[in-house]
Amino acid sequence: MNGEKNAIMVNYSDKELAKGVANELKDFISAEIHQILNEKTEDEDTPMSMSDAANWLGVSRTTLSKLVGRGEVAYKSFNPNNPKAKKMFTKKDLRAWLASNKAKTIDELKSVSDGTKESEIR
Repeated sequence: MNGEKNAIMVNYSDKELAKGVANELKDFISAEIHQILNEKTEDEDTPMSMSDAANWLGVSRTTLSKLVGRGEVAYKSFNPNNPKAKKMFTKKDLRAWLASNKAKTIDELKSVSDGTKESEIR
């Protein structure tokens, strides 16, 4: 052969073609998802500085400092007896704070007024 690729054209329906492609991609997609979840788990407990945590949350360092002072955001301190000691944050703790302070969506607010359960909205 002279380096050219030959293709055999077969008449497949859209469903048959989609099913064939999906079967071929299934293992690849599963492996990619597994890798992403493993990286995410490793990343959850990686310590961040006050500045990095504020940037990650999208707030100023001053705002995060106030939240920490009020005890709203969990952190680890290098010297718990000294309130000015360096504090470290994890994405796991920051995500927990975000979830507990999430603003309700319009659909969630409407469901409260008409008696619909939140699980029925999703």
